[in-house]
Amino acid sequence: MLINILTEAEFELLGKFLIALVIAFVLLLLLIFVALVRFMKEKKTIHPNLLLTLIQIFYNPLTLVAEVFSIEPDVIDRVFLRLNNSVTYDDFAKTDLDKRVIILPQCMRDLNCPAKLSAFDGFHCKACGMCQIGAIKNLAEGLGMKLFIVPGGSFAKRILKRERPEAVIGVACFNELYEGLLNASLFDIQSQGVPLVRQGCVATALDYNALLDVVLAGVDDWRKIQIYEEAGCHYMQS
Repeated sequence: MLINILTEAEFELLGKFLIALVIAFVLLLLLIFVALVRFMKEKKTIHPNLLLTLIQIFYNPLTLVAEVFSIEPDVIDRVFLRLNNSVTYDDFAKTDLDKRVIILPQCMRDLNCPAKLSAFDGFHCKACGMCQIGAIKNLAEGLGMKLFIVPGGSFAKRILKRERPEAVIGVACFNELYEGLLNASLFDIQSQGVPLVRQGCVATALDYNALLDVVLAGVDDWRKIQIYEEAGCHYMQS
C-alpha cells in the first residue's frame, strides 16, 4: 500500500532516511556504551540503580547491533555481566552468608547423575562426586547458604520469588545469566553472576575459583584463606 502511495524516488529517499536513522541510533548506543565502560574504569561514582537501569536499557539494542554486524554476542554479555557484578558487589558483600542462595543450572550434572527432581526446589544432589555440584553443595552447607539446582530460568525466578533471599549467586551461560540477574533486580535482591566456562546443554562446568570469589565476598581474609585451602584453590588477596 505504501509503495502505491509513494513514487519510486520518494520510496528510495525514505529508505535512505531509515538507514541513516538506524546508523545514527547505533552510533549513539555505542558512544554511550563506551562512555559508560570508561566511566566505570576510572572508578567514578554513579548511582547503582541508575547504572543497572542503563544496563537493562542498552542490553537488547546492543545485542541486536552485535547480530547485525556479526559481532560475537558473548562480547556484549561478558561486558554487561562485569558491569552488573561491579555495580552490585559492595551491597552484595554486606549481606549475611546465610541470607544468600546459590542457583546452579541442571546442565552441570553428569549424564549419569542419580539426583531426583523436585517440583518444589529442583534437583536434590547426592554428592556422588561425578560433577562439581557435590563440592559446591558441601561449600554452601558449610557457610549456611541454600543451594538450588534448577531446570530452567522460570524455575529459578520462582525460587527467588518464594525464598526472597537478600542476595543470590547465579551460575549459567551468559544469556541465561542476564535474564536471571534482571529477575533478581526486579525482586530487589543483590546479585552476582558466574558464567559457565564449558557451555552447552550437558555436563557443563564453572571456574571454581571464580565461584569462591563471589560466594566469599565480604568474608574476612583469614577465613577466606582457610576455605580456599580446603577447596584446593589459591586465594589472591586484593
